[in-house]
Amino acid sequence: MTSVAVLVGREPAHRFSVHRGYVDSLWQAGALPVILAPPPDRSYVGAFVEAALACDAVCLTGGGDVDPRLYGAELEPLTAGVDPLRDEAEIAVVTAAVGGGRPILGICRGIQLLAVAFGGTLYQDLPTAGFAGHRDEVRERQPVHVVSPAPGSVAEAVLAGAPAVNSIHHQAVRVPGPGLQATAWSADGVIEAVEAPGVLGLQWHPERLAGADARHLAPFEWLIGTAVLTS
Repeated sequence: MTSVAVLVGREPAHRFSVHRGYVDSLWQAGALPVILAPPPDRSYVGAFVEAALACDAVCLTGGGDVDPRLYGAELEPLTAGVDPLRDEAEIAVVTAAVGGGRPILGICRGIQLLAVAFGGTLYQDLPTAGFAGHRDEVRERQPVHVVSPAPGSVAEAVLAGAPAVNSIHHQAVRVPGPGLQATAWSADGVIEAVEAPGVLGLQWHPERLAGADARHLAPFEWLIGTAVLTS
């Protein structure tokens, strides 16, 4: 069975957290999810990376905002939930996974972390930047806006014919970074997917849509299929 390292966050205080949709979707797609929490201090980052790469693939999950200092920006007032050690540990995993041929799927915070790991930048707050309507938590399990993928892209394949997705974020990728290509957009031009060989980032939350529409298991199936091909 293909094992997937599921990298999770620390929130609220004194708790680790991950939406169970990630885990359930991986099980349903045929994988063995292995939950990895961020280390308590920097001395454990190497062991964290080693544990992640012991799995066949990596899934970067949602959570707090990525530290803007990692892409040369100052902390803006609406940036919240920053966990610098989680950022450091997960970027180390991304670097090692790309170098070691482990496929990566990043969702919401995960796509943003991927962009930063590849040298890109983020919008710290979409409404402030002039993009409204991207944070609809009330309808987190419903498609609320259309996504337009590039023809022939992995993003097009994992949408599996579903034209619309949910939207639960206030940040987004601004510049993907060298080696990472934007491959899907919302109607207002916000980047909704990025990819590179063996790497896929999605701004929407397929793990919250899959219960009502099995087409949204496709990103997790892509991750598992890619892991099998590269093993």
